[in-house]
Amino acid sequence: MSIFEYDKEEEERKLRKAEFEAGEQSGIQKGIQKGIQEGIQEGKELKTKEIVNSLLQDGMGIEKIAELLKISREHVLELAGMKMSKYDGL
Repeated sequence: MSIFEYDKEEEERKLRKAEFEAGEQSGIQKGIQKGIQEGIQEGKELKTKEIVNSLLQDGMGIEKIAELLKISREHVLELAGMKMSKYDGL
């Protein structure tokens, strides 16, 4: 193996390592962003659940809550931990 071949192999190895590290960093950043977005979504869902339960405790009907929050009746019931069949007529 000549010194030229060795240098070429060494450069290729360094390039592969740099590409791997760049890909790894990109993957980490994508994972962080996905985690942040999921956390934001979970926070919104938790707040909506709190609002639904508060409005139900205040005596507001399921249809009105769904209309007010722009979500389905089913979602209101789900957030409140209620079964749909029990409230089919509401």
